[in-house]
Amino acid sequence: MQFDNPLQQAFLVRRYKRFLADVYHPDWAEHNTPDNSMTVHCPNTGAMTGCAASGMRVWLSDSGNPKRKYRYTWELAETSDGHTICVNTHRANTAVGEALKQQLLPELGQLTELTAEQRYGYDNRRIDWLARNSEGQQLYIEVKSVTLADGMQGYFPDTVSQRASDHLRSLMTMVEEGHRAIVLYCVFHGAVEQVSAARHCDPKYAETAQIAKQKGVEFYALKCSIDANGINPVGPLPVTN
Repeated sequence: MQFDNPLQQAFLVRRYKRFLADVYHPDWAEHNTPDNSMTVHCPNTGAMTGCAASGMRVWLSDSGNPKRKYRYTWELAETSDGHTICVNTHRANTAVGEALKQQLLPELGQLTELTAEQRYGYDNRRIDWLARNSEGQQLYIEVKSVTLADGMQGYFPDTVSQRASDHLRSLMTMVEEGHRAIVLYCVFHGAVEQVSAARHCDPKYAETAQIAKQKGVEFYALKCSIDANGINPVGPLPVTN
């Protein structure tokens, strides 16, 4: 996935109100603010632990629409040790879609059909990707963006998420109906080499993930290469729940 336009570099001042961030650049005098700053859209509802420290180098996409309230969107951040993080969780479905089309996850089998955002289950929620493999099995694939890291260890979620636990319960019902149900962690942190449920952030999710695995829900992780040009899926990483 390539970004439509070159990303613009800036530095983070603060992230607040979940969907907003203030950023600055010393060359932004044209924004007519005393500190050369502006407010941008933050497309991430999580805690963003380790992704939103003041002074971090960040990259922004430009909608090209001067009438939009927040013309720019925060896409990437760089850690102090040089690792790139995609903070825009909406990019995960696109990256995973490319990986599935490229057959980068052989454990899923040869996929013959692939459809995004289909409703399913007892609660009529949306699944990120619905696929069918060459053996005729239906695969329900729930995508989760991973940005929380401790060294090379990645974690999901980065805060308490009742919604994530609910997704696991819905997937368990798909297994009961004879389908394959999959949680696919899209790794959006350059340092991460394996992924686990974040028991220290959300014990309930970690417990539910263990139950889901016992019931037959499958857990995989996808490594991505991330830079200011785009996000490219690379291949699988280990998951240890």
